[in-house]
Amino acid sequence: MTEVMRGRAVDAQEAAGDGGARPARRSRNELREMLLEAGRDVLLAEGLGSGVEHLSFKRVFAHVEDTRGVRITNASVIGRIWDNQEDFQLDVVNSVTLSQGDEGASATRDAMADVLDRIDVSTPALRRASLAELVRVACARYLAAASTRDGTIQMALVTYVAASGSVASDSPLVERYRQTSDLLTGRYEELYSIGLEACGWRLRPRYEMHEVVALISAVAEGILLHRIVDPDAFRPVVLVSGLDGTEVEWTQHAITMNALIDVYAEPIPDWRP
Repeated sequence: MTEVMRGRAVDAQEAAGDGGARPARRSRNELREMLLEAGRDVLLAEGLGSGVEHLSFKRVFAHVEDTRGVRITNASVIGRIWDNQEDFQLDVVNSVTLSQGDEGASATRDAMADVLDRIDVSTPALRRASLAELVRVACARYLAAASTRDGTIQMALVTYVAASGSVASDSPLVERYRQTSDLLTGRYEELYSIGLEACGWRLRPRYEMHEVVALISAVAEGILLHRIVDPDAFRPVVLVSGLDGTEVEWTQHAITMNALIDVYAEPIPDWRP
């Protein structure tokens, strides 16, 4: 069947609903976004298990019909939107990792911008306190952004990739996650460097920002996973701020990251604002 003929057949199948009513035709992009959303729903409901093998067209189409009353067939998508089911599965995974990663990085960047407007770097002690405040606020914003519906799916993806000893290292799923992880690591390397420099700090000569970001990311992912099953164990801790002496809430992520600063970083000698 030619592309045009397939498209016409699809439109007829897609339009056929209860009572033969014909809703407005959907563009390929609209249909793609609807199916990606449905794919994320299926991942959230069923998890990754041993992979994404359960993320089939059949299950996703059934979900769309149950939730939206739209009937879709293989002809609607194969050859029009995705070449095959594996391409669809990878597209769903990519939509989760990219969107969630952007939210977390954007939240961190915005938090840093807010804190940098009110820090005090006039003395060495205040420079360290300002850096701590930067960490405290940025971590809280990051966790809030990551504790979303797509974030839950992404954490499941992290677990799957980490435990995928039976999956080849060149698996398209693992490779897609690796590419996204590398992209986000680069963004955080830049953000952390900006934060340190703004407060007159730098990494110690024997360390690289890449390894610091990898460690901090691992801590964040572990906390996000454990908070799902034991949220009470991760209640905020109230501590006195070194900037103004007020009591403020700290997440465990921020406490850990702040402690790592003294291991991996140091004040810049003779630094001036």
